[in-house]
Amino acid sequence: MEIKNKIEAILLLGGDEVKIKELSKFFFIPLDEVLKILEELKEERRESGINIEIDGEVVSLATNPIYGEVINDFFQQESKPKKLSGAALETLSIIAYRQPITKGEIEAIRGVSVDRIIQNLEEKKFIRVCGKRETIGRPNLYEVTNKFLGYIGIKKIEELPNYLDVRGSDEDRGDQNK
Repeated sequence: MEIKNKIEAILLLGGDEVKIKELSKFFFIPLDEVLKILEELKEERRESGINIEIDGEVVSLATNPIYGEVINDFFQQESKPKKLSGAALETLSIIAYRQPITKGEIEAIRGVSVDRIIQNLEEKKFIRVCGKRETIGRPNLYEVTNKFLGYIGIKKIEELPNYLDVRGSDEDRGDQNK
């Protein structure tokens, strides 16, 4: 379908994110049809080097996390990617194993404020807001992204060491941070 190619070209040159509503208006296509086309594109590109990421009201192109190691190796030749601090890695570990989780819950585990770390990890697109906790103040819930998974060289969250064991023990305790 020619429209898929046009949308793909727009995504390539559209910068970080393209609003799905803008694609709908531009092509005079209903929003649900644009979403269907984007889902088809996403599935077609699932095993390629470039993936389609649909996040709420926006869509973007992203490198496939399965190629994270080769990407890091290639770009290390020119400039080594900035390493994450121990505090950032600790925070990412907590988020990865306990997601979705609030900033307050992370701080309760770490015992220190994580405002700055959360901000930096969001800027690096290693974590994202995935919802709000239905409690007083409706705090943001955080989860790790495919970019983070690619950075550490895995395809899916279940590949983290002991992930299923840790998640299982959380469920056994009746943990609400799932």
